[in-house]
Amino acid sequence: MGPRAERATFLLALAACAALALGAGWGRWRPAPLAVVADAPDIVVQVGGAVDRPGRYRLPWGSRVEDLIAAAGGPTPAAALELVEGAARLSDGATLVVPALGDPAGDARVDVNAASVRLLETLPGVGPVMAARIVAGRPFHTVDDLGRVAGIGPVRLEALRGWVSVDGR
Repeated sequence: MGPRAERATFLLALAACAALALGAGWGRWRPAPLAVVADAPDIVVQVGGAVDRPGRYRLPWGSRVEDLIAAAGGPTPAAALELVEGAARLSDGATLVVPALGDPAGDARVDVNAASVRLLETLPGVGPVMAARIVAGRPFHTVDDLGRVAGIGPVRLEALRGWVSVDGR
């Protein structure tokens, strides 16, 4: 046998050994599937406002605002649930205030001189920035004084007029 034939035979035997070794160890080289078991702790959240039983509640992780309202005995008849995002997920330590906004002629309006930023955010068309501007612009003597807050023009003022009061008036 010549050197060329010896080399070819050696390479053929080497390839066969490598194939056998690869085939025999293939199962050990692949990572085993890992079973992931998530242990989601409960969350503690607080609810106030227009619910039957305001207070702190322990709920399962992944609960939504509507679950918290149900755990608190449900909304009161004066609750303005259209201003609450019921499908929003809750996080640990969250606080929810269910607004009690009655009809515009009633006395269940939000007092812009006393309301928290969170409560002001429940008003139609008022987000976190606008609520902060309202708080910064206090005190207001009449509802019309809201017009001096940046971003509250005549249209928004008219939309808010039935939902807000100044010092309970």
